Amino acid sequence: MRSFLSKLTTIDENDLTIKEKKIVDFIRSHLKEIVDTNMKIERMAQEAGTGYSAIYGLLKKLNIKGFRDFAISLANDVENQKINVAKNDENVVQGYINIIKQNYALIEKKDIFQTLTVLKNSSRAFICYWENLLSGPAQELSNFLYKNNLDTFLLDSDQDTLNQRTASSRENDVFIFFTRYGNSSRLDKFITDIGIMNRKIIYISGKIASPNIVQYLSSIHTLIVDNPDESIYKGHISNSVPFNYLNDLLIYHYMNSDS
Repeated sequence: MRSFLSKLTTIDENDLTIKEKKIVDFIRSHLKEIVDTNMKIERMAQEAGTGYSAIYGLLKKLNIKGFRDFAISLANDVENQKINVAKNDENVVQGYINIIKQNYALIEKKDIFQTLTVLKNSSRAFICYWENLLSGPAQELSNFLYKNNLDTFLLDSDQDTLNQRTASSRENDVFIFFTRYGNSSRLDKFITDIGIMNRKIIYISGKIASPNIVQYLSSIHTLIVDNPDESIYKGHISNSVPFNYLNDLLIYHYMNSDS
């Protein structure tokens, strides 16, 4: 199930133009009306006070392919808003289900299998959690790969350690980066340095990867971490949930696919 609101959480809204922000505000305020009336792009641009280019510029930044897919994503958001659960405990469950469903829709199978191919052709894995809140998912993946005969090294964002590991890395090594925010120039520099050395890099982030590093990434997984729609669930969901979900997908396919 594709979702406009979910896609919106994968970018920094400060990167949007003034007109693109106006479109976003208009959609949030008039979501049901847009879907119920099957609002066309001409009317949307007119009522939001922007031109067509702002709408298509926004869609491009969100990797939404055309106005038809855009309309479908908005319809899915309206459907999500219809969910109404009475009990608090069930609200938490629904919040978890919703965030997992959104990531299920976002994660491409080809990206999963690309990551598996990289892992199975690597001799060592350096697994780095850039923020401490992702130490759990990083440790989990490290333990699994180690049990399956891949030498693993768990790292945090310590600069000296990363420099040492980068310098001592070999041709068949892979670096796996877990990052919640994906907005660190220091992280981008490490990835660039590693990429120039032709090492494999798997990038797992709560934000779309910077264009400056995409060329160096062997596999990319962009996850929805922020609550995409507070009309469904207004509580807190642990930031690690989507990363644990991706781990479980990778582990499942690792165990159940041909070598």
